[in-house]
Amino acid sequence: MDWTSPYVDHKVWILDHLESLHLEPKEALVLLLIDYYNDMHKTIHHEMIAQKLHIDVEEVENLFVTLADKGYLNITYQQGGLQFDIEGVYSQEQKKVQGSHRSLIEEFEAEFKRTLSSMEMERILQLASYYDERMVICALNEAAVYEKRNLNYIESILVSWKEKGLSVEDVESGKR
Repeated sequence: MDWTSPYVDHKVWILDHLESLHLEPKEALVLLLIDYYNDMHKTIHHEMIAQKLHIDVEEVENLFVTLADKGYLNITYQQGGLQFDIEGVYSQEQKKVQGSHRSLIEEFEAEFKRTLSSMEMERILQLASYYDERMVICALNEAAVYEKRNLNYIESILVSWKEKGLSVEDVESGKR
């Protein structure tokens, strides 16, 4: 679906997908206000968002930073003013990486003690969709115990557990 098409109501889409976006209430309101002001072709200022939400400008700035970190907001300077682009909200892949699986990616980055490549992130998300996120975290922990922090080893652990018919509960309780 082309999100720039005039027949797509972004506000309805955001509200319809709210549970999968993993937004705090104020973050959701900011996105809805940005979309509204963009539809009205109004210039958006931090102060106008702060006034609408009855919060201070510094909190609005923090909300903008959080939304940008999640990949939902891109602010650029064009034509003498700030442009607020929320297209990232509609990208399914962006939502996967920055939304529901963000904690999983952070777990791996913390354990690997480095930033993951996009290919590693994609592979981790594929493992989580096939095996279950909790099971993948258990395999990560198992690999850390043996000082073998690499995705091939983690995947071999998952394959082994699956072949043995172990559930997440079995693995978490120590049955191996």
